[in-house]
Amino acid sequence: MRELFEGLGFGLLLQISVGPVCVAVLHKGLTQGFRHAFAMVWGVALADAFYILLSLLGVSALLQVEAARRLVGLAGVALLLFFGVRYLFSRAEPVERQQRSSSLVRSFSFGAGLTMTNPLTILFWAGVLGAMMSTRTFERSGGVVLFAVGCVVATLLFLSAVAGAGHLLERALTPGLSLWLNRGVGLFLLAFAAKLALDLL
Repeated sequence: MRELFEGLGFGLLLQISVGPVCVAVLHKGLTQGFRHAFAMVWGVALADAFYILLSLLGVSALLQVEAARRLVGLAGVALLLFFGVRYLFSRAEPVERQQRSSSLVRSFSFGAGLTMTNPLTILFWAGVLGAMMSTRTFERSGGVVLFAVGCVVATLLFLSAVAGAGHLLERALTPGLSLWLNRGVGLFLLAFAAKLALDLL
């Protein structure tokens, strides 16, 4: 069980660095309520779990190939640009209307897609788990699995708290504030896309 708690602690430390996923979850909670934000959180967590599994299976070595890394990276840039522009030019709507116009499946898919098209995610997990296994950090064969489960649980806990915070602030959201919030999230996603594109050069 030690590895499980180590993974939980490591995962919570990772969440301190606020990235596009965290910002998007907060925005989802503010504009569409906790249910939609929580669905998005599950999409993020399962995408993380999928990438961790690929790292454990060694499939992530494929992304060490320059062409494959660039292809996945460009897909990530394209998705971030798409959502960034969409948020930037979206109109402010009442929260109730936004909740009716979107499905939980769509919110889940948004979280999964935003996570899976970021090549840094799988490269990070491949590096962390690879280094730990090569240095024999885990005392038993199932230790790495417990560590990975702890990391995924940390993602669920932290981002669920972010979703809850967004939901609590939801009532204070006016149409004017919603408009500027959309623009802020859009600019943040576009900036992250630009950074990712520069990293690919």
